[in-house]
Amino acid sequence: MDELHSSHDIDPQDQRYRTSGRIVRLLYSLLIFSIITYAVYFFARPFLILEGTGQVVAPQRDISVSFISDIQMVHVRPGQRVYPGALLVTLDRAGLTEVLGEIDNAITNRVQQLNELQRALRVAEQMAEPLNAHWQELQTAADRIRTLSDGVDLLTQMRLLTELSDARLAREQNKAQREQLPPMITELAEDRSRLLSRRTEVLTTWQNYQVVANERGIIGSQVISEGDVVTPGEVMLRILDQEQKTVLWELPKNILRLPRIGEAVRIETASDTVDGVVDRILPLSSSLTEGGQSANRLVVIAITDPVAELPLEANVTVRMRYFW
Repeated sequence: MDELHSSHDIDPQDQRYRTSGRIVRLLYSLLIFSIITYAVYFFARPFLILEGTGQVVAPQRDISVSFISDIQMVHVRPGQRVYPGALLVTLDRAGLTEVLGEIDNAITNRVQQLNELQRALRVAEQMAEPLNAHWQELQTAADRIRTLSDGVDLLTQMRLLTELSDARLAREQNKAQREQLPPMITELAEDRSRLLSRRTEVLTTWQNYQVVANERGIIGSQVISEGDVVTPGEVMLRILDQEQKTVLWELPKNILRLPRIGEAVRIETASDTVDGVVDRILPLSSSLTEGGQSANRLVVIAITDPVAELPLEANVTVRMRYFW
């Protein structure tokens, strides 16, 4: 290698040229060593460190309703902390006009039936005394005929007995009506009262229906929007338990071995790194990152760092050393 020089008269013993040559050779050697070291680390890394993506998760409660609804207002946002009694969503229950129409028709029918039964009861009460008097008159006449049977022809006796039988039947029917109609009237009146209460309930609760939280937690990332229509059981939002956070770690396909329960791992986010341990290994499940197109093994990581502040539903990177 030629020594650097600044003139045509070169002194091989010049210390300046010897020092410059050593520096160049040293820099060149460091560059070659760095490239070789990086290549070794890059190709050997999968055999030294088990690495995969994960997500910060927590027990969650789905918030939904059992009826079709129109969302009017959403009072929370993703990541917001809520407490029991906090107002979450205001909605209108769908089908208000149809339900009110059905209730009004039922109330009209009950009123008509009630009026008819009350009218029938009044008639029955008015007819009770005349029917009873008529039956008694016929009964007296029948008793007289029995004592004078020889002086009365058979046809008259048969006609009188027929009238007596009809009068007895009318009297019994009237009595049955007076006994049966009051309970039926009472039942119809109670049914009408229930329908009126139901109508009031629909008017007061189907509009501006408020959904409130029953426990404290953090609102998940997916929240319904104002103006949306939800079906029965459809999730409007989720409340996550901030106190029970774990990391769901998805293992890559090519691994040397499965993690062991209790092994230490490192959880890395964009701004922080915390400690954790392998808590349990789940059965094969759908991939978190590929939309369910593959089946990778999932591992639950317990966060051991007491001051860790990992945001819920955040994507993280989990690393575990195979041999140390």
